[in-house]
Amino acid sequence: MTQSTLIKELVTNLNQLSKILTKIAGSCEDNAAVDAPSADKQEEKNTEPDKEPVAPAVTIEDVRAVLAEKSQSGLTSKVKELLESFGACKLSAVNEADYGKLLEAAKKL
Repeated sequence: MTQSTLIKELVTNLNQLSKILTKIAGSCEDNAAVDAPSADKQEEKNTEPDKEPVAPAVTIEDVRAVLAEKSQSGLTSKVKELLESFGACKLSAVNEADYGKLLEAAKKL
């Protein structure tokens, strides 16, 4: 292959990658728009009497460690599917209440 052919192929591949990343970003934005609480609900939460915060039994760091281990073991696509099953495209978009369920499911991968 000539250098110009390789460059054309590279440009084509980069364009395809750009389209794929744009679709992924769009799906993340769609999920964020659906899951975002309204300002009214947040104001209601602020007017409630102060309660002592309850720490979740499973932290995001616990889940992240297991997901990273699975991803490094070659299960990246399974990890992405698992996150999507919880309505998120990334771990930080998962609801804290679902961390326990997500951790259990990740360990089963």
